[in-house]
Amino acid sequence: MMNTRLSIFEKSAYGAGDMGLTISIISASILIYAFLIQVVGLTPVDAGWILMIVRTIDAFSDPLMGILTNKVKTRYGRYRHWLIIGALPFGVSLWLLFTTVGETYSAKMAWSTGAYIFNSLAFTVLAIPYISLIGVITTDPQERLNANAFRFPMAKVATLIVSTFVPYWVTEGGNAESRYAIAFAVVGAVSVAIMLFCAFNVKERVRQTAPAEPLPRQIRGLCQNDQWLRMSMVMVVLFIGFLVNGSVAIMYGKAYAHATDGYGIALFMSVGSVGGIVGPLISTALTRYYCKVKVFRYSMYASALASVLAWWWIDEGNFIGATLFYLLCSTVSQINTPILWSSITEAAEYGYYKTGIDASGLGIGMISFCQKLGMGIAGPITGYLLDYVGYQAQGDVSATAVQGLSTIMLLVPALFYLLTGWILKGYFINNAYYVEMVSTKRLPGTV
Repeated sequence: MMNTRLSIFEKSAYGAGDMGLTISIISASILIYAFLIQVVGLTPVDAGWILMIVRTIDAFSDPLMGILTNKVKTRYGRYRHWLIIGALPFGVSLWLLFTTVGETYSAKMAWSTGAYIFNSLAFTVLAIPYISLIGVITTDPQERLNANAFRFPMAKVATLIVSTFVPYWVTEGGNAESRYAIAFAVVGAVSVAIMLFCAFNVKERVRQTAPAEPLPRQIRGLCQNDQWLRMSMVMVVLFIGFLVNGSVAIMYGKAYAHATDGYGIALFMSVGSVGGIVGPLISTALTRYYCKVKVFRYSMYASALASVLAWWWIDEGNFIGATLFYLLCSTVSQINTPILWSSITEAAEYGYYKTGIDASGLGIGMISFCQKLGMGIAGPITGYLLDYVGYQAQGDVSATAVQGLSTIMLLVPALFYLLTGWILKGYFINNAYYVEMVSTKRLPGTV
């Protein structure tokens, strides 16, 4: 087993890649939904179905990208050249995603759908290789956790910038439509630069020389990999909860917490990102002493509890209380992130040791699809719930809709966090198990 320690610089370069990708994730989770409703003028249901349409297309793009990463190798390795190729289209797609074109409702909806599809495809070209990258820069599971501990706080710094300054910029006056476009022209340019920085400053050390497995054999291998199947379910369920919460956060902050100006909404949205920085740091500390699988599982139960308490205790107009609980909920719910993403690679490798079939590229592609599927399902769920409580983007928000926002923001995600914890009861690849599996080239407990 290659026991490679990574330098601080390389960990930082690796983390920078997720900064670029997170700009798109956070835009698609906490800003695009509000943009489509409040700026483009779509109904909550139509905006929700756009999210679902885009994620359905990902059913084809993610696995195909996973197959390509198995087949195409260059002097940069299996993954880094994709980051170089995809950086510029990705940056352009972010700008297009937050522009409005068309005079009629149908024209605006068609443009928004097309721009979102382009952004999703550009994201896939970068995300699948990036997720896979951790498996070839080191085989040491603790170093992977440490690298992910750099990755997620750095990603949340990007989240903090986007979720704080963009809402402030578009709320503080002027034309929101043009302000969104200007903001994401800048954000897109920055994302190109940091993706290239990542590509040129990490090293693929683990070289796989075996030819790619035939696709039917890879599919059979994945179907026999119970741990990968369990992580796939986790991705769907967890990201439904995350996206329902994130999609209404800015609406909740304005209507329920009464963050009425740019400074207030910037502060409210920023604490969600701060929680995303603190949570992975707590995770790193906890996993030094406790089983990472148990830390993951119990963080989900704690996330559900924090959300229920916030719904129960915080009254409408309690800006300070809502902000503090949003910080708490975000921190606890993000403890899982370094564990989740390192577990994905390890679950894919588990399949190789169990079946002898290397389906890692396809497995990573399908995991990303499951993430996006969860994000897509969250769209119609959020849209129909907002429609049910009577939320209207224009004009005053009714008392019923305000209370409904609290339920959608807090109680609905709590149900999905509980379900995630329950699914994790059958996941068992902790650090000790993984090390024994790789070092002995067989599954622990087998002869």
